[in-house]
Amino acid sequence: MTSYVTLIKFTSQGPNSIIDFGKAWESAAENVANLGIKVVGAYGLLGPYDMMILYEAADQKSAAKLPLSLASLEGGIKTETWTTIPIEEFVALPETLLCEWPPRSSPT
Repeated sequence: MTSYVTLIKFTSQGPNSIIDFGKAWESAAENVANLGIKVVGAYGLLGPYDMMILYEAADQKSAAKLPLSLASLEGGIKTETWTTIPIEEFVALPETLLCEWPPRSSPT
């Protein structure tokens, strides 16, 4: 399973139905679970995004189902989804490179 992060911004339509957002979120979470997606965590954010959902899915097509299902929530949201790489794998990537970049300076 691969991990993904979906960031959510409420739109200008959001205030019209923010009172019902908790109920809509519960319903969306149930639907997402039925899609075979495992939500690892969901967080409210203070900053340029309003929420973040960390989840696992078998592949990109499966992962795309989460933001698509959230698009059906009333109130208007925008999503941005990123693939994650576990840090242990990420820091090992330079060892697999075929070239050296940036080139190291030769000792003089």
